[in-house]
Amino acid sequence: MTDNSETNAPEKRLRRATRYQKAQARRQKQLSSDSKFYAAMFSIMSVLALLVVLVGAIMLGGGSVDTSGMAGLAKPWLGPFTLLEVIGVSFVALIAGMVYLRMRKR
Repeated sequence: MTDNSETNAPEKRLRRATRYQKAQARRQKQLSSDSKFYAAMFSIMSVLALLVVLVGAIMLGGGSVDTSGMAGLAKPWLGPFTLLEVIGVSFVALIAGMVYLRMRKR
């Protein structure tokens, strides 16, 4: 009688190592994907924050800014909220939702 446990042991170890390597590759791919996603989100938020600071600085500077082109966006649109406020809140909610779904996906 021959003992098959000795001949199967290297195969089992090889399969286990292969499964481990595949799992590590999946984890690395997920980390890379998360890293790219968060980098893109923070880049967008940084640009928008810079834009807000720039607009605030211009408004505080007291320069004569012609806002007649934005009259349609600055009128109350949804109750007491203007269209600009609704768009801003929607954008922030969209980013928060994307981040939440990304974190929940794990």
